[in-house]
Amino acid sequence: MSESATVAERGRAGTVGGPLPALPPGAPSATAGAWRFMLAWATGWAVVGSAVAAGIAFSRGQADFRPLFVSSVLFAEVVGFTALVSARLVFPFYAKLPFALRAVLQVLTLVTGTVAGSAAIVAAQFFYFLHQFRLIAVIILINAVLAVFVGIVLHTYDAMRRELEANFRALRAKEALEREVEIAREVQRELLPRSVPIVPGLEMAGVCLPAVGVGGDYYDYLPLAEGRVGLVIADVSGKGIPAALLMAGLQASVRSLALPGMLPCDVCRRLNEMLHQSTSASRYATLFFALYDPADRSLSYSNAGHFPPIHIGAQGPSRLSQGGLPIGLMPDSLYGEGRREMGIGDVLALYTDGVIEQPNAAGEEFGEARLIEILNRERDTPLPHILAIVVAELQRWSEGVTPHDDITLVLARTR
Repeated sequence: MSESATVAERGRAGTVGGPLPALPPGAPSATAGAWRFMLAWATGWAVVGSAVAAGIAFSRGQADFRPLFVSSVLFAEVVGFTALVSARLVFPFYAKLPFALRAVLQVLTLVTGTVAGSAAIVAAQFFYFLHQFRLIAVIILINAVLAVFVGIVLHTYDAMRRELEANFRALRAKEALEREVEIAREVQRELLPRSVPIVPGLEMAGVCLPAVGVGGDYYDYLPLAEGRVGLVIADVSGKGIPAALLMAGLQASVRSLALPGMLPCDVCRRLNEMLHQSTSASRYATLFFALYDPADRSLSYSNAGHFPPIHIGAQGPSRLSQGGLPIGLMPDSLYGEGRREMGIGDVLALYTDGVIEQPNAAGEEFGEARLIEILNRERDTPLPHILAIVVAELQRWSEGVTPHDDITLVLARTR
């Protein structure tokens, strides 16, 4: 999902200070960068030690400057590297401890490291330091306090830097994912019908609103010979890009199978075999496929586990449910076929579960009854107007609730 995150994690592990951003080709290696940092850190503390030695020598009028200079530089290096090692190597082991205990251990670690390092320097020049006992005791005390300050500050800085780097990687990953989703959304938009075919005596309109940028809902119009048209609506299991990819493959398969003379039940049967052979057992789709013949205003259809479309005619609403199991679910499934005569002014509504199962803030679903009520009330208005009203009612119904599923609705009306 995140090539940038993978690259960032790949290159810089093991350097002083933790992971660094990926370097471009030809850039210095992580090891070289670590050594440069160590050299700069040691040089910085050597400068600090030199300044301290110069200040002491000037204030005391000390003639023998060399041992004081060497000692001061070594003490400064002890402070610097005790703080560095403690903050970046030891303190991470305390990360899961309570704050108070963690703070105490951090201070003890820094003080112990500084005193131990200073003791080694004292042992190397014992007689000189014995002569300057009070001065050296004060320097060791100051060094311990300085080490605590530097170590805590360095550890805090490292923690903030790691958090910023993690946020940066997460942002890059999110941006990459958003780009992928936008590309998938554009591809899916191109797969949906761009225009409505002209069919004698039949109006059609449809809308598809993905719930999460891209989705698994799909509808299509398939112009056929002699003015006939195929109507398809499907809902692929799952959401997001995987569902959208499966939907794209399903759309191509439907178009390749919906040939003149192919019955709706045979289309569903062959789609079932193709999907079952090419996907895992957890991948399936519900699908409704119908053929409308304007010659006698008849609709032959097969419903593969999809929500039964609603036919609103002179006798009131009825459902088109003849068919079988969802496609891709079981091998060798057989599908039945239904037939419906449509009178002038009849309305056919094909929809997915995102329409009737959309919950409101109280958890109540929109329901089929509300959809039928809208279709009856707006039966004689233009189909795009009916679609707009249904979508507006769904948005009002689900106000304050995350979209439950993709919303797809296709309407057809004889005239």
